[in-house]
Amino acid sequence: MKAKISKERQVNTYAEMWHASNVMLGKAKENPEGSFYQLMASLIFTAFTLEAYLNHIGQSTFKCWDDLEQLSQKKKLGLIAEKLKIERDDSKRPFQTIDKLFKFRNDVAHGKSARLKFENQIKVVDLDRTLNRQERLETPWQKYCCPRNAERAREDVKIIIQELHKATGLTDHILFSFGQEVGMTTLSLEEPPYQSNTT
Repeated sequence: MKAKISKERQVNTYAEMWHASNVMLGKAKENPEGSFYQLMASLIFTAFTLEAYLNHIGQSTFKCWDDLEQLSQKKKLGLIAEKLKIERDDSKRPFQTIDKLFKFRNDVAHGKSARLKFENQIKVVDLDRTLNRQERLETPWQKYCCPRNAERAREDVKIIIQELHKATGLTDHILFSFGQEVGMTTLSLEEPPYQSNTT
C-alpha cells in the first residue's frame, strides 16, 4: 500500500510574537526581583507584534505593499490607519504609547554604547547615606523596561490591532490565532503485481 502525504500551514507571526510577549511578562510577574530582561523581552515582542500585524494586513490593504516594506513602523501604521479611516491622536492613548514603544524598539535594535554621567550638588550631605547609595545610571530605553510600561504597551497594541482588524473586515481567521495546519493523506489500494512461485 502506498501513501501520499501533503501538508499546508498558515503561520500568523504576529500571534506568535503576542504569545511570546505574554509569556515573558508572566515570568516577570512571577519573579519581580531581577525581572529586567523579561520585561525588556516582553516589550520587544509587543513591538514586534504590531509590526508583524501591520505587514499582515498591509498585503491585503495595498497591492504595492512590497514597495512599502522599507517604511518605518510608525509610517506604516500611519499609512494603514489613514487608508482604513482610523483617527489617530498621538497625544493620547493608545497611539501615544505606540510612539514610545517604537522609540524603545529602535533604540534596542540599533543599540549604541553610551557613557552616562550624573552630577548633583547638595548643600547638606548625609555622608554615610551618600557613600552607600548605589543607584544605577540608566539609558532611556533601560528606564522604559518596567512592569507599568510592559502592561500598558500590551493593552494599547491590542486596542490598535482590534481597531485595524475591524476596519479591514477580514474574516479569514481568528484574531491572535497561531494559524492553521491542514494535512491530507491519500492511500493507494492497488495490489502489487501477482507473482507465482513454481517449483
